[in-house]
Amino acid sequence: MNNEDKFAQMWAAQESLIQKNLHMNTTALKEIKTFKAQNSMRGFLYLNIFSLVVGAIMCSASAYFIFTHLQAFHMILSGGIALMWSLLICVGAIKHLNMQLTLNYSKPVTDVQHQLNEIRLSALYFLRASLMVIPFYFAFLLMFFEIVFAVDLYVSGNPNWLISQGVFSLIMAAVAVYLYRKLSAENIDKHLAKLLMAGFGSQAYEAIGELKVLEKFELELEQK
Repeated sequence: MNNEDKFAQMWAAQESLIQKNLHMNTTALKEIKTFKAQNSMRGFLYLNIFSLVVGAIMCSASAYFIFTHLQAFHMILSGGIALMWSLLICVGAIKHLNMQLTLNYSKPVTDVQHQLNEIRLSALYFLRASLMVIPFYFAFLLMFFEIVFAVDLYVSGNPNWLISQGVFSLIMAAVAVYLYRKLSAENIDKHLAKLLMAGFGSQAYEAIGELKVLEKFELELEQK
């Protein structure tokens, strides 16, 4: 065997070692980033479990409130608003739990990122819908005083105060519509959307960030 053959064998062995090290580094990085992505989503999982429990309790309480106040239309209306909002919380929590529990981190990075983006968008849509309850805050106020103090604010409240509450509800309606428009899919990466989604879907954004590092590393390897 001449020197050229020896050199070729050494070069091939070195190339094989480099490829093996790159594969090990890629595998290790994937495991680390996948673990961090899963860890980022853990808070969102707990949040949705908590939301489902609270939503179910609120649904039951609202339904019972309606049943025990059938003689007063404004109380039925208040209970109905609370019931619809509670159902929205439950539906959102169940959907997000299903999406998260079926998330497969063993799939290609781009597929996982796509699933995480779907979770983030879903969280955005449910947050938009839940904000529309803001103008109806008085319904919750009526229920609170009726349950805790046995006081019907609508009947015993000062007319001028009730009018002021109506005006304030209109202002809150304008605020809700403004936030609803700002919380669109096109604005999901803007500061206001990120601020309002803090703790509610922001975990998916953090997980996507972790996987982007892995995606960049894999792209660099393919280009070499």
